[in-house]
Amino acid sequence: MSKLKKCLYIIHLLERKGALSLKEINESFQYSSLYDDDIQPRTFARYKDFIADNFPCYVEYNQSTGKYELVKDENLYGEEDSLYDYLLSAYHIEGMTELALKHRDRIMLMDAPNGVENVQTVLEAIDQQRGLECDYWSYNKQSKKHLTIIPYFLRTWEQRWYLVAEPLNPHHGQSVFALERMSSMWLTEEKMLPSKQISVKDYFKDCFGINHSDDPKPERIRIKVLGAQVNYVRALPIHESQREVEKGEDWSIFEYHLEPCYNFYQQLLWHREKLEVLEPESVRNEIKALLKKMLEAY
Repeated sequence: MSKLKKCLYIIHLLERKGALSLKEINESFQYSSLYDDDIQPRTFARYKDFIADNFPCYVEYNQSTGKYELVKDENLYGEEDSLYDYLLSAYHIEGMTELALKHRDRIMLMDAPNGVENVQTVLEAIDQQRGLECDYWSYNKQSKKHLTIIPYFLRTWEQRWYLVAEPLNPHHGQSVFALERMSSMWLTEEKMLPSKQISVKDYFKDCFGINHSDDPKPERIRIKVLGAQVNYVRALPIHESQREVEKGEDWSIFEYHLEPCYNFYQQLLWHREKLEVLEPESVRNEIKALLKKMLEAY
């Protein structure tokens, strides 16, 4: 863990301050809570290798300046490297803990992702190839039931942690579980492997959020966004398939490839009058129907 934290520190430092010599890195490192001794050249070389092997970036030595630079490899950086961003973000938060507590009256945050207290246990089960036993609360039935499940992978969505797992009783393929509804969780004694190997990227392909379909029917969806909202949609894409296909003076048309669902419609409605669905007609009609129901409530 110490090596990981020190490597995250180096990434964070080079991102924040730019190119630095090893001497300058050590001068900054002395003020870190991780400091135990100066980083020696051989140790730094090992840290460089660790960063290159585990993150979509690497540390490069510039002989003309005698300094180290952080280089992000855009060919390696993809959707799966959101974990890199998450770890780096967590490191940034850990680094500001003392100052944040000192000035807590000047900071306002959203709640931390629900269910985070169960993440470590789930990762241990994945690492040790074991099943999980837990109690799970059902909002629909307003009751708790005991489950034995084989974990596949974790995902965050809308400030919540979710686990895709294979229940053993009853045995019916993969299901999505909200971690905050899990309690009394422990690892099974025996090893358990999923019935088939799937990747998180393939599982959620053409889906929106945590909505999964075994037989997704993706559609090409085009929306028109107006005014300053265009910049917002550019900066925070509605879906990973988003492409900007046309631009005007105060509008843009974005295109998506996914299976529409209720959560997707909610996301579109969030943009209110600044967004219009152009096609397909089925999605336009669904938005119209939702707006009509909303209007009837008033």
